[in-house]
Amino acid sequence: MIRAGTVAFTSCKGGAGKTTLSVNTAAALPINVLLIDLGGGASRYFPAPQIDIEKVTPEVEAYKDERTKNLFVIPLAVDPASVWRIENWEEIFRNLTEAVRRNVVKHSIDAVFIDMYQLSRITPIEVFGLDKADVIVLVVEGYEDCTKPLALIKRFFDAKLYIVLNKHERGIEYQGAALKIPFSATLDYYNRRGQLYTKPVIKLAELLMQDLKKVGKSRWFE
Repeated sequence: MIRAGTVAFTSCKGGAGKTTLSVNTAAALPINVLLIDLGGGASRYFPAPQIDIEKVTPEVEAYKDERTKNLFVIPLAVDPASVWRIENWEEIFRNLTEAVRRNVVKHSIDAVFIDMYQLSRITPIEVFGLDKADVIVLVVEGYEDCTKPLALIKRFFDAKLYIVLNKHERGIEYQGAALKIPFSATLDYYNRRGQLYTKPVIKLAELLMQDLKKVGKSRWFE
């Protein structure tokens, strides 16, 4: 079976840089990556029409980004303000899972990245994404308090957790952060929005590669 370890990117609040990190890290990996926009907003980086999450089917074709050799995207349209009116979650997640399986096999995908919404609220979408993850990257900035989301992740999900301190400046720390991305580097890739700029995230890509190599069975094929 083709290996397809899964990395979920999330944050405690908006503006932490989670989506930019997920896109750039996916492009930095030397393996085939399928990136799923599950409410984080990664779709804005790609000139592909978005697919309403309520209309996702098993036949959904991943978009191949021509700027890279390795990146495929499922650009879902998810409105965080409207998710609670959706009732057919079981069908949606069944169809999305089948679509991921098919694209993993078709494009020889090695890793699935999920760009998720922030953990300021937990909906069925967040539960689905975190449950599929082998690794969770929690992106923080400044001194924000992520105590409750961290406790939730550790209690209910068995994925390995990395805390990434983004937009790091002198004097700003975050207990337990595995990686600090300098503010200057953050500015650099924000100024190049719309382009894939991987230099600031090479170290994060290397960390994730170590864990992805250890994944024995894809959670998408369980």
